[in-house]
Amino acid sequence: MLFANRAREKRHGILLDHPLDDPQRCRNCDGACCRAFPRVALKWEEYLVLESLGARRLELSLSGAHHLLIENSCEFLADGRCAIYAHRPEICRRFYCTDLPPDG
Repeated sequence: MLFANRAREKRHGILLDHPLDDPQRCRNCDGACCRAFPRVALKWEEYLVLESLGARRLELSLSGAHHLLIENSCEFLADGRCAIYAHRPEICRRFYCTDLPPDG
């Protein structure tokens, strides 16, 4: 059996102060950040939007942030791309991966 020898890239996540739409880095990625976290915090309005889009992995909270559970891959990730890109939560809009360490 043959296995692809794929080198692991070490990436660092940065939460920007502003949304970043369609950077080249994201266009060349296969959705690594959409697989790297257990959940994404949502505002109530975002929760409602995702619910209307058919999200099945929503977590409603009466005492804190609501969440979209994305552990092992976001349900909206299709062929390495966000299927709801125009409607993605703010935290997804502000997240960016870099090869540089946080203090570099």
